[in-house]
Amino acid sequence: MSDENAQQEFIQKKVAFYQSFLSAWIENRMEKDKQILILSALAIGLLMTFRDELPDVFSFCLWLLSGFAFVIAIIIVLWIFRQNSDYIELLLINDDDQSEEIKKLEKSLQKKTLWAFGLFILGIVLTISLAIYGSYPH
Repeated sequence: MSDENAQQEFIQKKVAFYQSFLSAWIENRMEKDKQILILSALAIGLLMTFRDELPDVFSFCLWLLSGFAFVIAIIIVLWIFRQNSDYIELLLINDDDQSEEIKKLEKSLQKKTLWAFGLFILGIVLTISLAIYGSYPH
């Protein structure tokens, strides 16, 4: 009886470990996307403060492109959140985590994450360029 209890306890510990590991993995994976979403929204607010101080067409184009990069990054992150729920649902339904549908969705999520991060970085570079360009006397 004691051997059976020890085995039962081992299985419960293994399940608890797997559950906490899966939860931490999901949180970690989504944290970067959450940060991109929040920081992009804040950056758009910052760009709105520059709007009245655009001296020429070049600075307006920098302003427009950086805002566009942040808006597209936000849209992609929202799309990622929607697909993340589909991905988690597929993982829970399928016993085989190597199924073709899961791999396809995983690849799609990875590409979207790279695009969102790239657009976020582009928005930052363009915003910094706008700030530097705007600080020179015209």
